[in-house]
Amino acid sequence: MSAGLAACAPGRYLQETGGDFNGTWSMRWCDQTGLQADCSELAPFTPHDMTVRATARGDLDGDGDEDALAVIERDADRTASSPRGLLLLNRDPGGSLREAMNSPNAILCRKCGGMMGEPLQGIRIGHGDFTLRFEGGSRELWSSEYRFEYSRDRDLWLLTQIAHDGFDRADGKAAKRQLIASDFGEVSLEHFDPEDYPANALP
Repeated sequence: MSAGLAACAPGRYLQETGGDFNGTWSMRWCDQTGLQADCSELAPFTPHDMTVRATARGDLDGDGDEDALAVIERDADRTASSPRGLLLLNRDPGGSLREAMNSPNAILCRKCGGMMGEPLQGIRIGHGDFTLRFEGGSRELWSSEYRFEYSRDRDLWLLTQIAHDGFDRADGKAAKRQLIASDFGEVSLEHFDPEDYPANALP
């Protein structure tokens, strides 16, 4: 798998079986030609030892403004085995971005896709919600989508739905598993780690 995935495409091989979530795929990699300025705008919000790896824009809190998500990773992660962070930035009344949330483990490490390479395959932003999509595997291919919704009363983003898909390339077996909040309890974006809810659609 190539690490330079299409900017607005959901993924490689499980696109037809992903969760029925709303929104538009809008993630862009910072190492793509012409996107440096887009990522540079978010750089001031990153810790000094980290770099913006990818971005997505959309209305994250449902107020009609264009907010931003930034995938950040440590500069010293030579083995690509550390979890990556997700910064959530909102527009203030003056139109400037401000940091609303830092979720340090929200994005799987670069080699967590196994033989398929980079697992992060898309970010989809709706109206007050967003979805993270990961893919990976070798013989058994997998994908996971995690949907978060904004709670205006509590001013935080909560995990509301998970969709896992699996496909065994050897025997053609496919499986799907969907979970809702009553299955996993309250999970805020700040404390979310996809390793706690791994892809397990195939038995």
